[in-house]
Amino acid sequence: MSTNDTNIVPREKLAKFELTEESLNSFRKNKNIPLDLYNKDGQILIHKKRNPSEADFGKLLKFEMQGVYFLISELRKTKPNGAESAFLEPGRTTKLFDQEKTSRFAKQSQALIEDLRKTSFSSDQAVFVQNSVNELLTDFTSNPDYELGIFNILEILGVAGVSVESELMTKRTVVAMGMKVRTKKIVNEGKEESNKKDHLSLMMASYLADVGYSRLDIKNNPKLTKEEYAVVQQHPIISYLMTLPAPEIDSHVRTLILNHHRPYRGNGVNNNFPDPRSLFTKLMSVRDKYNKEVGKERITQDIELQLHLQENNVTSSSFEEDIAILSLASEYASLTSNQPWRPAFKSSTALKMILNDSFFSYSNKNIRHLLDYVGSSLTNNENIVNFGDFVITASVDSERRAHFDICIVLDVGRYQTRPKLQRICSINPVFQKGNKFKIADFDLHSIKIDRRKAIMDLALQAGTTRVIYIIDPELNPALHEAVYKINMAS
Repeated sequence: MSTNDTNIVPREKLAKFELTEESLNSFRKNKNIPLDLYNKDGQILIHKKRNPSEADFGKLLKFEMQGVYFLISELRKTKPNGAESAFLEPGRTTKLFDQEKTSRFAKQSQALIEDLRKTSFSSDQAVFVQNSVNELLTDFTSNPDYELGIFNILEILGVAGVSVESELMTKRTVVAMGMKVRTKKIVNEGKEESNKKDHLSLMMASYLADVGYSRLDIKNNPKLTKEEYAVVQQHPIISYLMTLPAPEIDSHVRTLILNHHRPYRGNGVNNNFPDPRSLFTKLMSVRDKYNKEVGKERITQDIELQLHLQENNVTSSSFEEDIAILSLASEYASLTSNQPWRPAFKSSTALKMILNDSFFSYSNKNIRHLLDYVGSSLTNNENIVNFGDFVITASVDSERRAHFDICIVLDVGRYQTRPKLQRICSINPVFQKGNKFKIADFDLHSIKIDRRKAIMDLALQAGTTRVIYIIDPELNPALHEAVYKINMAS
């Protein structure tokens, strides 16, 4: 076929088709190739076809290494009733959560929140929560498609009619569960039963992390005064203290609750809250109070343990991963929920916002847990990193200096955090220090074009380079327009 073919499809309209044994067997079983397939240059390889021959399959396999592509618009024709197109990987279109059970879980959560506004957390409530999250975990892992299926939690909660607090609690628990289970499955294959305690601990912490808000009188406003923000910063401590009367809550769960806003180790400003010094002082004060009371030995023992962990910064890599998972699930839950000051963001937009704000908050490994293991499950099988997108990468050299490059995505394989990229130029970020460090924007005057147009495949590299920002036309239109023009001109 001539490269001058007038029917060549532009690259930005194509997405890579995963040509696997399962997808080919699906075509054979259904006696149908349900979509047009193209090569990497946008030239047609084979049209939609009923009763394809083995010669047709052989033709496709010749292009397996070079890549086979389909029109992105074909993916968007998915039927809303769940009868999705057959070219998706088997199990990928399964909706993992039962509407009735999940709605009941959310409504029970709402009832618990209302109770906690008036009463202390009790042993009976602790047992109830444990049973509820255990049932949720059992239903999830017993589904044969739990590693691939869709997290239809937004769809269910959108019509459940529960409060924002309950929606956040339910969503946070479900997303944290999915990240933990799928991550553990990959790194610890074959030990699912022994992992259950770890899964349940994280789910309990996710469920109870923000119950302290039930005791706070705060405004429904994103622009809090310094004094109001100081009050909000105390909610992890309050959530921890509220769980102390219930011996059924494990100390490890309480440690996660205390630290769920601290995805990075250390005392830097990027660590959010609570400040470790104020946390330590508060715990000391509470311990001294309970030391004077009879029958509070168990409670003071737990506080002593937390003080020891805080003072010596004693944490494991597994604990730090759990903190990051809990924090990421919290961010996702908040961004995709309606707030008094703004509507909910789309799932894909929320994931982009989390990635774009991740440089100072999460490691590359943390972001991979979110985007590569549950990302497409949260967005109905649509990646947030796609062929033709502009992204910014960060890398660290031997002298610990960070470098930032604008690239165009050439290909996305199984993991969307590790695409194949072509470098366009370097750029400097604009850092901002508020409650934590963040990248506020990028300096267009600092751009230096890469005439070599270097290509790097992150899936084949073990270095420090990571995608830290998606240049989205809606989230940062000025930067997207500038980069688009630079790319067209280069």
